[in-house]
Amino acid sequence: MSNPYDTAKPRKASVLGPTLKFKGELTADEDLMIQGSIEGSIKHSSSLTIGESGHVKANVAAEYIAVEGNVEGDIHGTQSVTVRETANISGNISSPTVSLLEGATFNGNIDMTGKAFAKTGDDTATPKSAEPVAAEKDSADKAAAEAPRKKATKVAKKSADAA
Repeated sequence: MSNPYDTAKPRKASVLGPTLKFKGELTADEDLMIQGSIEGSIKHSSSLTIGESGHVKANVAAEYIAVEGNVEGDIHGTQSVTVRETANISGNISSPTVSLLEGATFNGNIDMTGKAFAKTGDDTATPKSAEPVAAEKDSADKAAAEAPRKKATKVAKKSADAA
């Protein structure tokens, strides 16, 4: 089954080659293929492909995103995110449409509701602070961990009272 967001005819894209190393904020309005190393942030208004030799350590925001290489950071596609077989992602994905192909390595969460990212005034999506989500998760983890202990304590008290 093909991805409905793949374009019918190939489009020309600017290519950041495999020997390129970039640190900072990368912004672009044309289709872009990353084969090099990027560290910082990527804000893009069109199609972005992180190629097989691409290494990205950044939060990424673009309209359409295809990942074939390595990404360490959160990914937000305003239309779609496709994670191909060769991809290795450590971070969260947020997009209305997400495709994970068999063979891809992914460690993170997927949000297809649009709640994980907030709109900024310049029409680019930026990740919300992860602290409230982490705090909620920590309190839920603590409650789950304490629940068996409380139950075990009640059982132990009943056993002691019966003896």
